[in-house]
Amino acid sequence: MESQRSATIFEINDPELDPDAIMAAIRTRIEQRRAELGYEGRTFPNFGAAAYAGEPKDLAYDADLHHYLRMVNENYANAETEALLVSSPATRIPVLGRIWQLIRGGAHGLVLFYVNRAVTHQTEINRQLVSVLNRMTVAIETQQRTIIGLQADLDALRHNREE
Repeated sequence: MESQRSATIFEINDPELDPDAIMAAIRTRIEQRRAELGYEGRTFPNFGAAAYAGEPKDLAYDADLHHYLRMVNENYANAETEALLVSSPATRIPVLGRIWQLIRGGAHGLVLFYVNRAVTHQTEINRQLVSVLNRMTVAIETQQRTIIGLQADLDALRHNREE
């Protein structure tokens, strides 16, 4: 196996042929054919979560909304799932105490394995929900800016009509 792979799919050693031009022509024909057959263009979401945009500088905003939105962005992935085994009188018995300690540790480890799986899944859901909240907040603020602009235009039209 090669230690380094080529960045291209195929290699052409003929100086009269340009692989980049050939690939560009192929891609163009694929796009044309898809358009002819009526394929819908697909868009894929950007990688990662939608980040918290912060408080708007040009709008009055709900301070509580942005406070809680900031808090949920900071804390949605925080979950404490470490084993916490407090000492008990049973663990102080010379031979049986050590066996009991191993059994307790194994049982806690087993429970934490399944809890961590559930927490990982829930954290991913939380990340997606927080991303939706962030995007919705930005969309609402954009709509608010549009409404303010339209209200100003309406007021100007009313004022011109009254004159």
